[in-house]
Amino acid sequence: MTVVFDSLQWPDDSEAVVQFLVSNEWPFHGRPNLSVGEAASVSVADDDTRAFWILDSDTRVGLIRLIDLADLGTGSPMFDLRIAESHRGRGIGNLAVRWLTDHLFSTYQAAYRIEATTRADNVAMQAVFDRCGYRLEGRFVEAWVNADGTRSDALSYAILRREHPH
Repeated sequence: MTVVFDSLQWPDDSEAVVQFLVSNEWPFHGRPNLSVGEAASVSVADDDTRAFWILDSDTRVGLIRLIDLADLGTGSPMFDLRIAESHRGRGIGNLAVRWLTDHLFSTYQAAYRIEATTRADNVAMQAVFDRCGYRLEGRFVEAWVNADGTRSDALSYAILRREHPH
């Protein structure tokens, strides 16, 4: 497996982003199945957001969105990680979280901490956070509203710049 991370080119990659988002199920996101319109409204490039393709041998296997970049001096960037269904369970999540952590701390000197949130039943993502040095900071009971109207607990993770090995 040869995984690389490539900056998404907007608007050139807009159709590829929509295709990637609608052709996979996202069971641990607010909407597990996105329509074309919903996928087209996912922000991937603005003053606050940057996005990167995760490539394995030139095949797009994932998408990373770095969010809340505009207020790095006072806030904490977050991220959205999506791995294509056919490529889950291969360790790509670990590589992606390590890469994005390195990228944020090396590119944005004002970044002091990085936050992440996942559903309490997303055991695989919790394991990724643990392996990548993120700390569980809190549990928000029934804070995550699922597409069907049910609620799940949300878990908050973070890593500080001083905790990250350089």
